[in-house]
Amino acid sequence: QPADTTASGSGQVLQLAADPSGALAYDTTELSSKAGNVTLDFTNESPVGHDVVIEDSNGKEVGATDVITGQSTTAEFEVKPGSYTFFCSLPGHEEAGMKGTLTVK
Repeated sequence: QPADTTASGSGQVLQLAADPSGALAYDTTELSSKAGNVTLDFTNESPVGHDVVIEDSNGKEVGATDVITGQSTTAEFEVKPGSYTFFCSLPGHEEAGMKGTLTVK
């Protein structure tokens, strides 16, 4: 039975994965959450290293994962209502499409 992350006070968990075939893509380009503490659960089963960096609308980094290959990692950060960008910081990856929008309500 999945834990109810909305009432625990510890924030919420967002799931994001890199394309397992090695394509420069995440499994989604849209994430959404409520304001507050967020844990990003990032999985990369591909042979290519990836990370996730989250920036606010001013380009200020609010959270980031380690670069990983063939494993999972998490990043914890706090967000206010608004629109954020998430992307892979490795050279060329964001330009190839490894990016998306996190909408916080």
